[in-house]
Amino acid sequence: MNYVYMLKCADDTYYTGWTTNVKKRLAAHNSNNRGAKYTRSRRPVSLVYCEMLQDKNSALKREIELKKLSRSKKYQLVNSIKNGEMLTIYDANEKPCGNLPRKMVHAMGLRHHVCHLWLIEEKNGVVGMWLQQRANNRPLNPSMYDLAATGHIDSGETPVQAVIREASEEIGVLFNSNIAVLGTTEQSYTRPDGGFDDELVHAFAVRVDKQPIFKIGDEVQRMIWISFAEFAKLEQGAEFAQTSTGIIKAGEFCCIGKGEWKAFKKHLKFIEKPVDK
Repeated sequence: MNYVYMLKCADDTYYTGWTTNVKKRLAAHNSNNRGAKYTRSRRPVSLVYCEMLQDKNSALKREIELKKLSRSKKYQLVNSIKNGEMLTIYDANEKPCGNLPRKMVHAMGLRHHVCHLWLIEEKNGVVGMWLQQRANNRPLNPSMYDLAATGHIDSGETPVQAVIREASEEIGVLFNSNIAVLGTTEQSYTRPDGGFDDELVHAFAVRVDKQPIFKIGDEVQRMIWISFAEFAKLEQGAEFAQTSTGIIKAGEFCCIGKGEWKAFKKHLKFIEKPVDK
């Protein structure tokens, strides 16, 4: 894909450019001399506008059009997209480089950060975790099963603050302590709505001694429990898994096959024996 982007420089001026890789180009503008000559003396720069086009010729034509706009017109264009939830954009060095609308971020596959919660409980000597079933009106993966709480990290929010907030909002459980940091992993995949996600996942785990009192929000239908052994089978290609509510098809889970289990299972000290080889 080809992108035309607009940066706001440290001296409050605008720079317009073209690229095939936004996060690498942002890193170049802010961290070395491979960025444009104009931005080298005006760092740091932040991404304030972006368009995605199918081919290079269209992108270059649009770049010229935007460059010809007056400062006031550029200002109006930048402010015209500031509506709804805004997500922080990151460059190839994982440095924040501005905020853009969530819909634009997902449509163009711009780099952003999310948080995931693995909520672990042992039942009758078997270690497993709680999953949420997403509400049937969710725009992405409706009625599918996901990790206990997931969501975007808001601008100015730390990953820990984000996962605490998401757990409170989605399943009505507040965790202020005993939150284990599992680390980060990258997830890049095509979205069912036609967009593309390029995410850095900050994963956390909490172990509870008994079933939490869930007060689920509007985004969640119910909570189910699955053993790590059954979850591992899904990751290995099994078609079905046994859960606390019965047998569920692998196709109903949206939290498998993205690399997170492989990245984090070795950090889950709650497992006494390996569940796969």
